[in-house]
Order: sequence, then structure tokens, then C-alpha cells
Amino acid sequence: MTRFLIYLFPAVADVVLAATMFVCSNRIADAGKSRTEVAMVFAAWAAIYILSNQVLARIVTSRNAAALMIVANLLFAALAGVFVLIENVWAIYTAMAALAVATGLFFLPFQVFMKAVEPDQHQGVVRSVAFYTFSWSLGFASGPFIAGIIYQGLGWRWCFAFTALISLLTAFGIQLLKHHAKHHHTDTSQQAHSQLTCNADNINYHTMPDLAWLQWIVTGVGCLGSYALLALLPSIGVSFVIPKSQVGSMVALLYVVQALVGLGLVRSKIWMFRALPVICFTGFGLIGIICFGISLLPNLNGVELLTVPLRTIGLYVSTAFYGVFSGSFFFGLVFHSLVHPSRSAKYVAINEMVVGICGVVGPILAGTLADKFGFSAFPVTLISLITGAMILQFAVLKRLTGKNGI
Repeated sequence: MTRFLIYLFPAVADVVLAATMFVCSNRIADAGKSRTEVAMVFAAWAAIYILSNQVLARIVTSRNAAALMIVANLLFAALAGVFVLIENVWAIYTAMAALAVATGLFFLPFQVFMKAVEPDQHQGVVRSVAFYTFSWSLGFASGPFIAGIIYQGLGWRWCFAFTALISLLTAFGIQLLKHHAKHHHTDTSQQAHSQLTCNADNINYHTMPDLAWLQWIVTGVGCLGSYALLALLPSIGVSFVIPKSQVGSMVALLYVVQALVGLGLVRSKIWMFRALPVICFTGFGLIGIICFGISLLPNLNGVELLTVPLRTIGLYVSTAFYGVFSGSFFFGLVFHSLVHPSRSAKYVAINEMVVGICGVVGPILAGTLADKFGFSAFPVTLISLITGAMILQFAVLKRLTGKNGI
């Protein structure tokens, strides 16, 4: 049973990552920098993360995965010390780029390590996707929540003392549990085929339509919104005098809902191929962004359209609704990649690229629009993109439903 403790590792890694992003973006916002400069914290990380994954994909194996994960956590701890020392904005961007390398050193090897730990467990791709989505999402939720409390109560430097400590503990935990990985030399494609065709209802997913391309489009739009929310909230907090702890709680709420949705989809069967449930999930994202835009309406001629408490409540509601959407599209992203009988490795690499590119474009676009036109500019843009994604989903899936009798 101890092998199930490995699912704590991605959760802790994302606590470190999300807490660091939260602290650095808020430090830059507190320094009075532009919204674009705040958003660049996320873009600097994402750009290097894309490149790191392309390099690491060539060298990671089940035999070196645990060692690379340990190195990653030692780097997390070392970088925590670096973040405490640096003051310059550009130095923060450089350190975020280094953090991206450490992130790549952890998450790509972890997926290989996880497969090596349970190579013979035919419990279905849906269950694996659900547990993984729950784990990393809960970690990303916890990071800003914990960091927001520490930041407001003790100061931002203590946030990095916390991340350094849990990184070192994780490295120790990986060392203790790495023996659970089994290095098999069996045909991986045949093994993957066996796993994909064996779930609780014996549904043979590899005979279903290949919808990875559609999921990349929807996830791309969704990730633009997710990263934009992360990038804009620190500046929004400063502009509307919202406490750091509440800003952290908003980010946490999004990812808690995302985690719960991911876990709640553990008994999924074929909704992923049906038009109505899919566009309903996307509809949650549309409602969330509409609430987000309304919460950021500017005051007119000195007249306060919304009080700070009302804005705060609106932002909480918007992040909760968006979390439902993000939980569904991240679940679908991994699911539609893993169910393909022969292109899973290629599709997973494209997944990382889609998420990484959106991590660069989303924050920069959101910050630039906010600087030039105000906070409401990006929500209006995203509403158009999500609406377009919904129409595309409905058209494609409705046609497949009739054609394949799904």
C-alpha cells in the first residue's frame, strides 16, 4: 500500500511551484510594476518549461526517473534560498526560468516513475487520469493558499523557508519509495493497449474517435484563461485593496474545484465523446469568465459601481466556476492522449507544448490588455474564444454521435 504515497509527490511539487509563482508575482505587484511585468513571472517560467520538456523527453527512463526527481527537489530547495536573496525584477524572471528547469526535471520523470511503480495494474485509464488530475490540482491549490497566509502574517521570505523544507522532505520520501519502481522490458505498446482496453466496464476506448486535436484547441483556450487569472489576480488585489490571503484563496479555490472535478470523473465512461456534457463543462468556464469581467467593472466618474466585498465575492464565484471547466479540460487532455493505441507518447508531448505555449501567451496577453484597456479587456476577449470553442465542440461531437452511435 505504501506505493500509493507516490501520488503525494506531484501534489507537493505543485505546492512549491504555485507558492513561488504567487509570492514572486505579488512582490512585483507590490513594487508598483505594470500588470505586464507582473504577468511575465508566469511567462518566464512557461517558456523555459517548454524547452526543458523537449530535452528531457530524450533522456528520461524508468531507471533514472527517481534520481531526476530527487535532483529536482534539491533544486527547488536551493532556488528557495535564491529567491530570498534577490531583489531585482529581472533577477526574479531569471530565477523563475531556473525553476522551470527544476519543474521539468520533476514532472516528466514522475510520469515515467508512476508507470514503473504500477506497470501491471489494469484499472483503466480513466482512474489513472482522475487520480493524477486530483493530485497535482490539489497541490496547485494549496500553494497560493498557504503562501498567502504566510505572506500576510510573517512576510514573503518565510514562504520560501516553507517551500525549501517540503522540497527536502519530498526528496527524502522519493529516496525511501523509489524501490517500488519495476523496470520491465516488455513491449510497451502492447502493455499500453492492454491497459486502455481494460476498465471497470470493459470499454474499448481505442475504437473511439481520435479527439485529441479537438481537446488541444479547447485546452488551449482554457489554459489562456487559467494563466491569465493567475497573472492578473495579484495586480487586481493591489488595485482593489484585496488582502494577500484572499487573493491566495481565490487561486486556491479554482484549483480545489479543479481537483474535485478531476476526482469526481473517476467513474467516467463515454461522456467525453458526447456533445451535451462536454459543452456543459465548457459553459461553466464561460459563466466564470463573465462573472470575472463583471467583478472588474471600473468606477465611473468617481461613482463606485461595486464595493470591494462585492468584487471579492464575484471573484470567488468566477474562480469556482472556472475550476469546473479547467477540471474537465485537463481531464480530457490527458484522457484523449492516453487512449490512443499508438500515439500516446507523441500526444503527451504535444499536451505539454500546448499548456506551455498558453503559459507564455496567456499572461503576456492579459497583462498587456490590462495595461492598455483595463482589467475587463481580457475577459471580453476570452468570452469570445470560449464561445467559439463551445460551437466547435458541439458541431464536431454532434456529428460523431450520429455517425458512430456513441
